[in-house]
Amino acid sequence: MNSGLTVVGSPVRKVRPSSDVPGWKNMLKNKHAPTYTHCIRVAKLAHMLGTAMRLTEKELAQLGTGCCLHDIGKLMIPNSILNSSKPMTDREWRLMKLHPEIGSDILERTTSVDREVIEIVRHHHERWDGTGYPAGLKGADIPLFARICSVVDAFDSMISERPYRKRRTIEEAVTELIAHGGTQFDTAIVLQFEAIVKDVQYLYPIKIQANESSRTRHEERADTQG
Repeated sequence: MNSGLTVVGSPVRKVRPSSDVPGWKNMLKNKHAPTYTHCIRVAKLAHMLGTAMRLTEKELAQLGTGCCLHDIGKLMIPNSILNSSKPMTDREWRLMKLHPEIGSDILERTTSVDREVIEIVRHHHERWDGTGYPAGLKGADIPLFARICSVVDAFDSMISERPYRKRRTIEEAVTELIAHGGTQFDTAIVLQFEAIVKDVQYLYPIKIQANESSRTRHEERADTQG
């Protein structure tokens, strides 16, 4: 095992591996707190959705762990990109798109988590129509837990304040998920989430106002992504 992990050609410092999941979570919390809190909310949303889908306790544990770690690869993305209020350049977008592979590589090399957990981290940005990344998986070829993470990740991203856009209301976010069912998302999972969305509002105590904002071509693609 190497003494550190880095992204070739990027101005990202090396990160010393931790042998346990809590260690990586703490590193993410210390590096970029908004990404950490996003991951915690996504894990809670996924647990609620997985419960509604009648997953087993073991499956819920795998789903929760994977969703909590789904953005761990952003440890290697410069905060200057994560915090930027400007549209991403092509180079920055290419670098950002590496985070699922970076994250899964981190877990494979430094932890003993289940394969299902690693699949969530690696494939949570795949799209139902096969145009996602990193592997371009399509439909049911995308692991189920990654499909679940994709929906709740997008939901939390849309109703959270981001440097490059205003947050959406819960109702607007659900409408957006439904509109992208069958292209970006598994429609069956979206409908399952719609059925429980009234139960998730406790995670968002601040009233979320509707907003209008212009978006760049990168933001248009990333708007429903974490």
